[in-house]
Amino acid sequence: MSIYGLEHILYLVISIIVMIGFVLLVKFLVPKNKLFIVMKVVAGIGLILIIINRIVVAKSRNADFISFLPDTFCSMMGFILPIVVLLFKPTTKIFQYAIFSGMIGGLLTLFYPDFLVYFDNIFNIHPFTALLYHTFMLWLFLIALFTGYFVPTFKNWTALPTGLAFMVVFAVFGNSVLGQSNNMYLNVPLISGTIFTWWFVGLMFVLLYTIIIQIYEMIKLLVKEWTVVKFFSATRNKINNKKYPDTKN
Repeated sequence: MSIYGLEHILYLVISIIVMIGFVLLVKFLVPKNKLFIVMKVVAGIGLILIIINRIVVAKSRNADFISFLPDTFCSMMGFILPIVVLLFKPTTKIFQYAIFSGMIGGLLTLFYPDFLVYFDNIFNIHPFTALLYHTFMLWLFLIALFTGYFVPTFKNWTALPTGLAFMVVFAVFGNSVLGQSNNMYLNVPLISGTIFTWWFVGLMFVLLYTIIIQIYEMIKLLVKEWTVVKFFSATRNKINNKKYPDTKN
């Protein structure tokens, strides 16, 4: 089965329509104080899907616990995102890290599921559960952002690069201690023969993450309330205070 073959295109079209329709229904029909129920139900289904997927993956390999453990960025987020949504409030730093990391993992793999080439049928439980849990990661992000359940903020900006750093440490541990072959593509580019190494993609991800938060502030806040404007204003005031110190006795 090929990427962007008929089955993949149909899956994309159907999943996008369903996600957009569901987000609109939730936004206009579910009270804000009940949004957590929707988020936790979607997260719970996503967690079940990643568990099923990893069981299938493990059985196709050595049928042991090491084979069940996540060995890619997406499979790690497949566990981390729903668990964070189930256990943490949307105002926490770990939530901001998880929701954005899950979004990028879901988005990239939904549109470029390289594992599809190994299967003849999209309804094989292996590729189908993989596509579904990636879809649910993106779905959680869309529900959280567009319903107002989650508000991205520069106050929690460090959450994502810090979280990615810990994921790299886990990947190194998986490769060197657990014997996983190429956890998080640390050894080769994500797409063979390109510059898309893990560190390059990571830097681009952090840049995209920063841009999204800035765009969100531009849409939701007055100019004077933008974090970047506050930063430059505070910096200018500090410089002026140094140039013209208060001389009052």
